[in-house]
Amino acid sequence: MNFKRVQEDGLAWLAWSLEDVFPELSYRSWIRCGGVSLPPYDGLNLSYGVGDDPDRVSQNRRLVRLSMALNELISVGQVHGSNTLILSAKEKPQPVREVHGIDILITDIPGLGLLIKQADCQAVALYDPENQVIANIHCGWRGNVHDVIGQAVGHLRAGFGTRPENLRAALSPSLGPCCAEFINYRKEFPEKFWPYQVRPHFFDLWRLSCDQLQQAGVRPGNIHVAGWCSRCQEKDLFSYRRAQVTGRNGTVIALRRP
Repeated sequence: MNFKRVQEDGLAWLAWSLEDVFPELSYRSWIRCGGVSLPPYDGLNLSYGVGDDPDRVSQNRRLVRLSMALNELISVGQVHGSNTLILSAKEKPQPVREVHGIDILITDIPGLGLLIKQADCQAVALYDPENQVIANIHCGWRGNVHDVIGQAVGHLRAGFGTRPENLRAALSPSLGPCCAEFINYRKEFPEKFWPYQVRPHFFDLWRLSCDQLQQAGVRPGNIHVAGWCSRCQEKDLFSYRRAQVTGRNGTVIALRRP
């Protein structure tokens, strides 16, 4: 299995088996249990933008940062677009905690965690072991329409010399084909997406993202899908489709400090 559930010190997450192969990599797709938020955000809500007490969200993020031994945890105000924030060691960026209007995060700085928040959308994490650079992508269905995944791979190629065939990719828990219902898909999706319909109005967005990764040059064997549906797994995951007023899960990828 490429992912396993880990619980430690009251927190829980999905670990990626790739960490066993590349110990310099740190990845956790966080589960809602633990944390200090109260209902309806109960657990490890990592978003300031859903109505939760900001102090509790800060405490939750601090728990994540300390658990992963990070110097800094970078978050973004996600807008279902394709704008990109690149934090490169060459440019010696100043610490940044919250940036708005960004859906792709890229860095080669050890100890810097890239946080993507999601409640049904995918966090698509990329790792280039040759050039020691990582990316984290917020990919909802609008992101698939914009090919945000292909754009992220393009930034890695242009900025860091990444060869797509060397990339490893992880798709976080998100809305599964069992629950990804789109009544107005003919207006929302381009026609080339319609074959991803698994039954009337329900779509396999996991397969769609895997295909977009392959179209960008990532090898099929290097793509790992968590396979957890956020709407189905109420105990472990927040879901906007299930409960509109709710928290946000978080997926963090980082390069470990030397």
